Amino acid sequence: MPDPAHADTLARRVAGFGLPGSDHRPWSVPDDVWPSLLAGLAAQRITGLAVAGAEAGWLVMSDPQAEELLSRHRDAMLWALTLERRLLGLAAEFRAAGIDHVVLKGPAVAHSFYPDPSWRGFGDLDLLVKTADWRAACRLLEDLGFRRELPEPRPGFDERFGKAATHRGGDGCEIDLHRTLVLGPFGLWIDPDELFERTVEFRLGGESLRRLEDTVAFLHACVHASLGWWPPLLTPVRDVAQVANRGAVDWTDAADLAGRWRLGVVVRHALKLASEQLGVEIPDPAQAIVATRPRRRETRLLEAYASDRRRRGGTALSTLHAIPGLRGKAAYIWQLVFPAREFLVARTGSGSPSYARRWKVALRWLTWRR
Repeated sequence: MPDPAHADTLARRVAGFGLPGSDHRPWSVPDDVWPSLLAGLAAQRITGLAVAGAEAGWLVMSDPQAEELLSRHRDAMLWALTLERRLLGLAAEFRAAGIDHVVLKGPAVAHSFYPDPSWRGFGDLDLLVKTADWRAACRLLEDLGFRRELPEPRPGFDERFGKAATHRGGDGCEIDLHRTLVLGPFGLWIDPDELFERTVEFRLGGESLRRLEDTVAFLHACVHASLGWWPPLLTPVRDVAQVANRGAVDWTDAADLAGRWRLGVVVRHALKLASEQLGVEIPDPAQAIVATRPRRRETRLLEAYASDRRRRGGTALSTLHAIPGLRGKAAYIWQLVFPAREFLVARTGSGSPSYARRWKVALRWLTWRR
């Protein structure tokens, strides 16, 4: 049986292709490891990097391996093109409705920071809107045939405590509608209105769209890599190194924003992830951030995302630290512990949801925390 750990190591090597400090020596994949590696490349959406490595003579493959890789990559790019066409249509609808929007991740990063956009795969679309436009944007997506997967726990929860809502179209196209960059305390500390002041234009299909400017795009890449998933995914980790090395990042500004939004520990963690997992170099100007000693409290909050605490309600519980006032904290707890019935039905998939079961989960989280 192929060693999954070995396949994971090789996938990380592919994810670091072309970056400063990466291993440039040609290498080949043993036949017994190839199926596991190919599955990992597709799941991590880094087939484009593998194809680029093969074209450069860095990744040496047999003809059958090359054919299988190209087939997987072709499927990934066809879906990416489908999403880009959908994005252009959505942008026109949002403009017609007077809703400001910013494209996050995906095509914005692929077309702005990578040597070739085919290097950076993506499987959905992420759009940021202002909190004041949140309701109108949700209604617009519903009018366009996108169904929200999970309703908010109680009316008003999204604008006060939420991060995003996933909307899915009949063709499987998924739109993550954001009002901030991440769920939990770090998302609440970010100023979402300021994000709209820090955007630039990028071109897609001859049309002009907006994305986060390079410095804020770097911070968002760090947020996504460190806080988005646990264990972290390779594409967000690659984005950190890619934007850091290829983007016009103002490192003084990045440090200032990270300080104001309490993201210093997140940026430090993301840079270390990129260096250790991909085996690449961190730009010299970023070394000062890596060398900064994080505050104990922020380190503890990071663990709520980037450790097993995440599976034990760590993110939900840690959010209380960022909500000002006892009344705000009480409202947050009330809406999560006593959500609307529609939320429980969608969350549990049961027509007869049980509040008692939800309370047991909350009590178990508290027990784990202690």
